Amino acid sequence: MNAIELKGLTKLYKKQPAINQVDLSVEKGEIYGFIGPNGAGKSTTIKTMLNFTYPDQGTATLLGLDSIKEAKEIRKRTGYVSSDVRFYPNMTTLEVLKYVAEFHQLSNSKKQIDYFIELFDIDAQKRMSELSLGNKKKIAITAGLLPAPELLVLDEPTNGLDPLMQHRLFEELEKHNKDGMTIFLSSHDLNEVQQHAHRAAFIREGEIITVQEVSKEKSLGKVITLIGDQIPLSVFEKLGAAILKHQGNETRLLYEGDLRAVLPLLDDASIQDFTITNPELEDQFMALYEGGTVK
Repeated sequence: MNAIELKGLTKLYKKQPAINQVDLSVEKGEIYGFIGPNGAGKSTTIKTMLNFTYPDQGTATLLGLDSIKEAKEIRKRTGYVSSDVRFYPNMTTLEVLKYVAEFHQLSNSKKQIDYFIELFDIDAQKRMSELSLGNKKKIAITAGLLPAPELLVLDEPTNGLDPLMQHRLFEELEKHNKDGMTIFLSSHDLNEVQQHAHRAAFIREGEIITVQEVSKEKSLGKVITLIGDQIPLSVFEKLGAAILKHQGNETRLLYEGDLRAVLPLLDDASIQDFTITNPELEDQFMALYEGGTVK
């Protein structure tokens, strides 16, 4: 049984699809990346699958439960951190966390609350209205982690966090993932997905365009960097290479085919130098969003 199963999920605004026929499967125990620029449909997908807004078409199943018919049970077993963090302004941070613990009927909650207060350097006595975005996000993350849910859905969790807090967050997420927690990580930060996710789905204009393995052991093709003037780039494109960047006399290509097909082309006299490296997720992102296609 998958932790998340979306089939044909569609949400319309003013008769236009914000997300369109989204199919997506997340295995239990995965850290699953959800990649896309602002406005691509990441937050709409999350809100629709969590039944914060009704889909116009399609279904969402979380932890084997129907997102509409069994929404109450899903909320008991799922944590969610919104990209837009809002709390009652007059509550202190400690009051918010105690409320979360009481709501979920957690035993020994003081020990866990104290742990997260120290981990994320939280001022327990400040009111929510006094906090910066980053400090509000730390409270939201703590509230999401405190009940130790089976599934944790994170929408841009590091927005507003300094590098130290980002590092501590992902150490904590990795620890919970090893204990069996499934983590759905929506982000436009390619580096954090590259470092921590097992797989990642790319969404553009409300549609899933590809799902990629992100393990460090698995190559996503090769990046070929060419140096030279008047290089016949069209011959590389005919073989399926996508141009990632072309500036001055340097061109970077992403190629996912058999490298042996490209090697004879590198003997062209116009090529002064070249390198072939494994791509980063950013290269994949550029190929997908700047006009290239990856199947």
